[in-house]
Amino acid sequence: MKILKWLLAIIFFHPVMISVIILTLMIPFMIYGDIKGILIHEVPVSEGSLIMLSFCGFFVYLALRSSFLGIPYRKITILLPMLQMVIYTSLALAAAFMIINKWADQGLYSKGWAITLALLAIVVIRLLMSLLYWKYPIVQRKGEH
Repeated sequence: MKILKWLLAIIFFHPVMISVIILTLMIPFMIYGDIKGILIHEVPVSEGSLIMLSFCGFFVYLALRSSFLGIPYRKITILLPMLQMVIYTSLALAAAFMIINKWADQGLYSKGWAITLALLAIVVIRLLMSLLYWKYPIVQRKGEH
């Protein structure tokens, strides 16, 4: 059973996770480029970023929850918290992307309101991320527990 678990991790999970790490680090730049393109050309763009974000989030979740699969990623102590922060930032940008895309597609509100609502969505998600890490810090201080 242990050999099967190691083979599964070495053959499937870790090669996929390496590509997930690279893709996760690129997602915010891809979403930002889509937002910039929508604002410049005023034409809606298809929404594929949430699918990629969900895929990457699932593999990061597996690495966090499984003590066996997450061993190499816990050795590099900054990697998993950095991936979490990048996923939260990408989620904020995806929310802004959906708001701006809705403006470009259906014209529900003006361009100024779309930008304001998008920035407000980014700020709210960043504040929620700050609250999460304030309540559950990445590094526990010795005097707290």
